[in-house]
Amino acid sequence: MSTLANVAMRAMLEGFTNPSGADSYRHVPVYADALATILAFWVSITIVSLLGMWLWNYSVVPLFEFARPAKSVFQILGLMILLALIHP
Repeated sequence: MSTLANVAMRAMLEGFTNPSGADSYRHVPVYADALATILAFWVSITIVSLLGMWLWNYSVVPLFEFARPAKSVFQILGLMILLALIHP
């Protein structure tokens, strides 16, 4: 999944840096790979957080009495970080 997002972001960046697609201007900027990786990371974190919040609020909360709805995406991000620290 991350490689697919990275390739998509790299293609998008190449479209911004070389909009005409001319072969004479084919050198890839030095920062393109790093920026594509950072953008892919943020896009995947955003998608996972929004999907996690939706799943938490609409499947965990109705099933368990002790669970309360998440009010923010940052709560889901904190939960993801906590679970990553507990289960390496």
